[in-house]
Amino acid sequence: MTGAWQEYLEAAERLDTVRREAAAAVAAEQAALRTAREELPPIRARLALQQQRVAEMAAQAGRPAPPLTPAGADTASADRAVAGGPAVVLAALRQARSTVDVADAALAQAPTAPPSAVTRNLTVYGGLAAAALVAQIAFVLLVSERTRPLYAGCTGFLLALLSFGVGWIATGVISRTRTAALGLAICALPLIVSTAVFTILWL
Repeated sequence: MTGAWQEYLEAAERLDTVRREAAAAVAAEQAALRTAREELPPIRARLALQQQRVAEMAAQAGRPAPPLTPAGADTASADRAVAGGPAVVLAALRQARSTVDVADAALAQAPTAPPSAVTRNLTVYGGLAAAALVAQIAFVLLVSERTRPLYAGCTGFLLALLSFGVGWIATGVISRTRTAALGLAICALPLIVSTAVFTILWL
């Protein structure tokens, strides 16, 4: 009887040990699952910001954005990597967070993209338009007041064509994108306004 009782106690102790180990394992998995659920949204948010940043850099460089959506093979590999339960998922998330940190550092150190062709052309045409306007005003102020409206119109027309022509050639060499309509408007409008002012004042 004593031997049977002793065996019963030993079996109960083993069962209790197994129950405690199983409970500890379940608790550890639940804790890992809670932590993974907490860490996943910030990683997703950072990935979305990185995707936006990469798209902006590609647009500034005049290139299409690279494909950032995981392919089928990538998804299958990720599924296999997290097939070991919550603890494995948590480890994978922490590895992903480390990768995101590296990507953030790389994006922060990336050189600023050069200005777009439109921005460069605005600078070229704007500078030429300003120079043409100064030349027109200086020339018109040298002639008599009676003939200023006529000279303003003639010089304005010629300087607008000259500044646009020089800008058209320069933008073709610099950016290979001339944006001719925009350049003509930038070169002509200041001279049109100045000619109107001279006409109103001295006609």
